Amino acid sequence: MSDKFSLLSTAAFLAVAIGSPALAQEAAPAAAPAGQDAQSVDDQTADEIVVTGLRGSLSNAANLKRSSNQIQDSIVAEDIGKLPDTNIAELLQRIPGVQIARNTRGEGNGYVVHGLKQVMTTVNGRQLFTVTNRTATLLDFSADILSGLDVYKTATADQIEGGLGGLINVHMARPFDFDGFHIAATGAAAYSDFQNKISPRLSGVVSDRFETGAGEIGVLIGGQFERVYSGGYQVSTNAYTNTTSLYDRDGDGTFNVTPADSGDTVQIPSQVRPRYETGNRVRSTIYGAVQWAPSSDLTIHADVTQSHSGGHSFTQQLSVQTDGATRGTPSSFVYKDAPNGNVPDSYTLTNAVVRSVTGASDNPYDTLSVGVGFDWHSGPFKLSGEAAYIDSSGPFYSRSIAIQTRAPTATIDLSGRTPTVAVSGVDLTAASSYTGSVTYSDLGQQSIGREPSFRLDGTYELNGPITSLQVGMRYARHRAINDVYSIGPTVTLTQPIGSVTQLTPNDLFTNQDVPINQWLAIQSRYIMNQDQTRALAGVSAVDQPYPLTNHYDYLENVWAVYGQANFAFNLGLPIDGNLGLRYVSTKNHQSVYDATLRPVSGEASYNNWLPSVNIRAKFTDNLFLRLAYSKAITRPDFGNLSPALVLNQLQLTGSGGNPDLQPTKANQYDASLEYYFGKSNYIAGSLFQKDVTGFVQKFSVNETINGQVYSISRPRNTGSGTIKGFEVTYQQFFDFLPSFLSGLGFQGNYTYVDSALPVVGQSITVPADLLSKYSYNLTAIYEKGPISLHASYNWRSKSVQTNFADNFSRTLWNAPQQSLDFSLTYNLNKHVSLKFDATNLTSAYQYQYYGTPDIPTVANQLDRAYQLGVHVNF
Repeated sequence: MSDKFSLLSTAAFLAVAIGSPALAQEAAPAAAPAGQDAQSVDDQTADEIVVTGLRGSLSNAANLKRSSNQIQDSIVAEDIGKLPDTNIAELLQRIPGVQIARNTRGEGNGYVVHGLKQVMTTVNGRQLFTVTNRTATLLDFSADILSGLDVYKTATADQIEGGLGGLINVHMARPFDFDGFHIAATGAAAYSDFQNKISPRLSGVVSDRFETGAGEIGVLIGGQFERVYSGGYQVSTNAYTNTTSLYDRDGDGTFNVTPADSGDTVQIPSQVRPRYETGNRVRSTIYGAVQWAPSSDLTIHADVTQSHSGGHSFTQQLSVQTDGATRGTPSSFVYKDAPNGNVPDSYTLTNAVVRSVTGASDNPYDTLSVGVGFDWHSGPFKLSGEAAYIDSSGPFYSRSIAIQTRAPTATIDLSGRTPTVAVSGVDLTAASSYTGSVTYSDLGQQSIGREPSFRLDGTYELNGPITSLQVGMRYARHRAINDVYSIGPTVTLTQPIGSVTQLTPNDLFTNQDVPINQWLAIQSRYIMNQDQTRALAGVSAVDQPYPLTNHYDYLENVWAVYGQANFAFNLGLPIDGNLGLRYVSTKNHQSVYDATLRPVSGEASYNNWLPSVNIRAKFTDNLFLRLAYSKAITRPDFGNLSPALVLNQLQLTGSGGNPDLQPTKANQYDASLEYYFGKSNYIAGSLFQKDVTGFVQKFSVNETINGQVYSISRPRNTGSGTIKGFEVTYQQFFDFLPSFLSGLGFQGNYTYVDSALPVVGQSITVPADLLSKYSYNLTAIYEKGPISLHASYNWRSKSVQTNFADNFSRTLWNAPQQSLDFSLTYNLNKHVSLKFDATNLTSAYQYQYYGTPDIPTVANQLDRAYQLGVHVNF
């Protein structure tokens, strides 16, 4: 207890005395939260300066942070369609304590808060999920129709449970957020540097309010459409394995003997593969909301959102078999120095197998969200409720065709951050070279997620130290269904190789020394269309049947009730906050099939008491100390509970679920010191610690399947571990500077997070997945007259991608990553503005390695993108 008490009671004294304590405000569509103090937006004086633009949005975000009854950070749009990034995941990297991950094409597609990826995501307080994941994949949601978002880093009893890292609430506007008629629209053209293509991006919102004989009615209609082109260039390996059959490393005259001679152990990958990857993603949303106020004390709302995300990717990969039964004959080994002396710097193979693999995938899915609710108040009583339904479903398909040849000589180089391979004696651009077998791979997945829910919340306001009491309940019934098939036969093409192939681009990593830049590959038209792929491979045109052993049907019923007391009193200095308790009862039922195709079902239930307390002490009107404690749980992702095993037969990898996963629990301790000054300025520092039990991490082990060794990744519960750290944030506009320099501003944050989680059956600890120990974000801002610009640089240190259970030295690490983005807005008048955005200006690389940088596995160059658009509002 002493360490925890020390954490909560320790905070550095921060004081900066620049500017006035007054706050500034813009009439933004995002509503301020309950529990605002005397400095809140509702209490500002009429003669206060009103700021707009980027500065106005930052001022509103600072005010939301200041007035919140818990530790939070926010992003507020200047107007609908004017958030600074194109998808929500990329928005989040601007917030301290939040780190994002990017896919191989450079798009932000994952995030962790305070070191944990288990984050509850809501839209206007309503839970959001994606098919079989509890956390929404925010890559698939455009930022164009949002009015802002909040990241809550401490819990309150009235919020939905399930987030260990925190809760992200996304704001979608409602008609009563505006004073009257409002229209906002954005049109832009985006350019992908790698694909050399231009794509459209359109969004718009129309809202109005009407006085009728039945009360005031507001109607809002919005929509968004965009096509996103992206690309990535990559050289990679698969997992390294130990072998004693390659080379007489110890010089005793023998190797490849039984029993194995450990002195001949060599650690190498089984493949080295340069690859081009391009993506084409369509995102569209239709959103409608109605509010009706039949009287001054009752408001009824209804809204519906229909969104579609259609992701398509196309890859061209050259795979050289560097280990295994078909690798060829090895020779000419050159070894690294310690500590990884059994990993060669380079070696040569004769008669090596070379495969040109062309693949594509489609991941279209649709999400429907419907909600109907009310807000009623009478004197000290407030009552609100909402019934909601979410349906998210869609298939995932991928297919590939591999044509094969042999190279008289292949030289593998593992000496740098980019693994490379060079071949000689064969023309990789000639159809006549590919005379070997052809491998076809086909994977299909169908997933459905559905959840009806209902909540009811009541508040009774009091006079005295207890300012209000809150009680409420929530019920949710979630069903997740998943089916998977996967095949990989050897086939004979129905057409000659020369008539169905084309040359790849020839600019792979042109700024690095990569020996192979171009080869022959199956034409894209035969791969992008699944029917044509199957016809070329000579297989059935219909989808394969889904094996029952890969089926699961999961049903979860959750009841939650809570009580919370909000308080405010004076103990020599003003103290306010909340104290609450949430009780959650979870019952689930799972249906699967065993290896003999017999149906197997099981049930489980568990109950959790989740206390929370948030305290704010006001040393002055501008200097606050916040202390918080909460207990949290998160349930396993539905996809992680699936018994299905999906194999990639070309890359010799696979992934599967674990139906025995249990919920993860955490005791959470937070302290934050915040100082506000000037119109938009503040500096804050916070400490946090999470004591985690049953953390779920993915571990990889080698498994032999049908005589072939695969690296299989599965999730497991670990024991107890700790995540702790601190973050510092500073935001200021330099009004005191003369003339045009007074438009300068700065926003920066730094986060340190340390994690130590146990490995099942071993005495070691490992870092949490996707967590960087160090990260920071620096944003330079200028806003004066019609010009508004900002440049943001983000950096994060190395992080674990996947832990390797049987050998921590083979844990897959992401090397440090960086990004530099730029945005410029020019306001033609108060209604029309032009905007230019550039992302990943440095065309940064992603590097991955096993254990240490001496064992490289991935070098991935990310796409650079530009966007030019116009925004109008009335």
